[in-house]
Amino acid sequence: MPITLTCARCGQPFSVPPSQAARRFCSSDCFRAQQAQDTAWTTHNCAGCGAAFRVRGKDHQAGKRPYCSRTCHLAATAPPPRTCAQCGAVFRPKNTTNPAGTLQGKFCSKVCSGLAQRTRVTRTCLQCGNPFEIKLSRLKTGRGSYCGKECQSIADGTLDRVCQGCGKPFRARRSVLEKGWGSFCSQACTARRTTRLCRVCDNPFTVKQSVADDGRGLYCSNRCRHLAMQNRVRKTCPGCGKEYTVPASLATKRRTCSRPCWVKIMGTDPQRSAILARARHDQLTSRTPTRPERILYALLDELVAQHAPAASWERQHRLLDRWTVDAAIPSLRLVLQADGDYWHGLRPEYRKDPRVLSNMANDAYQDRKLTEAGWTVLRFWEHNLIHHLSACAQRLSTAITERTLPRGRS
Repeated sequence: MPITLTCARCGQPFSVPPSQAARRFCSSDCFRAQQAQDTAWTTHNCAGCGAAFRVRGKDHQAGKRPYCSRTCHLAATAPPPRTCAQCGAVFRPKNTTNPAGTLQGKFCSKVCSGLAQRTRVTRTCLQCGNPFEIKLSRLKTGRGSYCGKECQSIADGTLDRVCQGCGKPFRARRSVLEKGWGSFCSQACTARRTTRLCRVCDNPFTVKQSVADDGRGLYCSNRCRHLAMQNRVRKTCPGCGKEYTVPASLATKRRTCSRPCWVKIMGTDPQRSAILARARHDQLTSRTPTRPERILYALLDELVAQHAPAASWERQHRLLDRWTVDAAIPSLRLVLQADGDYWHGLRPEYRKDPRVLSNMANDAYQDRKLTEAGWTVLRFWEHNLIHHLSACAQRLSTAITERTLPRGRS
C-alpha cells in the first residue's frame, strides 16, 4: 500500500511505495534544484572580525562556518587573557580547564614558574639564631624554623654521647637511643671492622666491630656456621688427600670423601677384595646358567670323559681368590669361558656401549693374570657354541689332548 510524503523542496505531497519511505523529494527536478542551492557559494560576514568571506550555502545553513579563518575562530573561543604572576606579561593559557590559581594557569611559561618557586626568603633559626634562606613553598608547609638538621635535632631533644669507634663526643636523638642505636657518631665508625679467627676452620676474617661487641661474628661463612650447628668434624680423605667434613656420629664409619674414592681405596684393600670376590662367587653359583654355559657344560661332560677320564672339571670355579670362571679343569690348568656376543664386544657396533668396553678391559686383564699364573684360557663366543658346535668341540679336544700327552709319555 503506498504511503504519502511531503517534498523537502516544494512542500507538495506525493505517494511512494513503502520500500521508498526514505525519499525526500517528489521528483528529480526538485532534487537537482536543492542540490544546486546547497553547493552554491554565498557571501557572509565573519562572526569574529566582520570581514566578508565566501562559503557554501549548505555549510552556512548548518552553522559550520561562522568564522573566516582559524585565527578568528581561536581568538573568539580562546580563554580570557591573564597576567603572569612572575613577569607581569599578558598570556592566554593553553588549556581552558586550568584555573587561574594553578601553576599552569598562573604563569606564562615554565621559566616563570621555576623562578617563582625558587624565590627564597631570609629567616632566623630558632635554635642557634643564625639567619638562613628558605623557599616560600617550604614556609607554606610549616617548615623553615631551623637552619639545619643539627639544630632541629637539638630542639627535638638529644643527649650527649661518646662514639664507641673513635671516642669523639656527639649528640644523638632520643628516638634513636630508644631503638638501641646511637653508639657511633658516623657511618664510618659504624662500619669499622676487626679481624677474628673462625671457630671451625681457624681462617682469619673481618667483621664489623659492632657485631663482634654483641658476641656475634664467630664463623667466617654460612658453611662453617652450619658445620658448627651440625656437630661435624673434619677428616682427610686417604684417596684424594682433600679435607672433608662428616657428622660426629659417622666419623669412624666414613673413611673417604666420596664413593669414587671409596671404590679406589676398597680396590687396594686385600681383605675387602677377598670379601667382594667371595660375594661375586656366591652370586654366580646360585644363579641359573645361561644358554652358552649350558652348551659348554654338556660339551665338557662328553670330551673330558673321552680324552681325559682321570680328570674332572668344575663349573663356576674360583681362581686366585679374585675371579670366578665359567668352567675349569684344575688338573690340566685349563680355564674355559662362554662369552656373550654383545656384552663382551664381538662386533664393533657393540663396543660403543661403555659397559661393553669395561667388560673387554676386564677380560684382557683377567687373561693376562691367569696366563702369568700358569693357566690356559679358552674363550668361546655365544654364536659359535650355538651354530658351530663342532668347531668348538675340535678346539676343546685339541686343548685337552695337548695337556694330557706329556703325562701319557711319562
